[in-house]
Amino acid sequence: MKKIGIMLVEDHNVFREGLKKLIDMEENMQVVAEADSCAAALQNVGPNVDVILLDIGLPDGDGLDLCERVVQSHPHVKFVALTTYDDVTFIRKAMERGVHGFVPKYAFFDEIRSAINMVYKGGTYLYPGLQAELLLKPDSPVLTDQETSILQLIARGEDQKEVAAKLYISLSTLRRRIRGICTKLGVRTLEEALAAAARRGLVR
Repeated sequence: MKKIGIMLVEDHNVFREGLKKLIDMEENMQVVAEADSCAAALQNVGPNVDVILLDIGLPDGDGLDLCERVVQSHPHVKFVALTTYDDVTFIRKAMERGVHGFVPKYAFFDEIRSAINMVYKGGTYLYPGLQAELLLKPDSPVLTDQETSILQLIARGEDQKEVAAKLYISLSTLRRRIRGICTKLGVRTLEEALAAAARRGLVR
């Protein structure tokens, strides 16, 4: 059985070591890389990393910026944020930048395990308190103007190269935006995202 390759990006050594021991006890996952900063993470991430367990606040930079840089070279990597933030606006911003799961630092390991398994399989994991808060605000804007434009252009029959050209972004950036749209809407494919957007009246 292939084990899920985990990279720990956390600057608190004791916390990181504790997580490593717990993860390595799991049958289906193992820690394959560690880092205590953005710079070290970029240097140590490799093709054997499937999921990055990420502290958002790192000493040399923003963990969200790190997400975008890692995805450029390792597009298969998924991210679970270990965070002290529970602000919905911040969570939406993080999802736009490619984060697939959110777990508070005070959570039990069972929750971290569930998040890793969920995002590895292509899903999105929100811890219960956050999920409830998001559901209480169903009318809050989810997609940015650019993301809405992407869906509208594709719904009109434009292919991805044409959409990227019209929005003055690269094809790789467009694909990252589409992944972010799918994450926000809680779907797995572009087709499902278009259907969800249509139900919300964002596209016709």
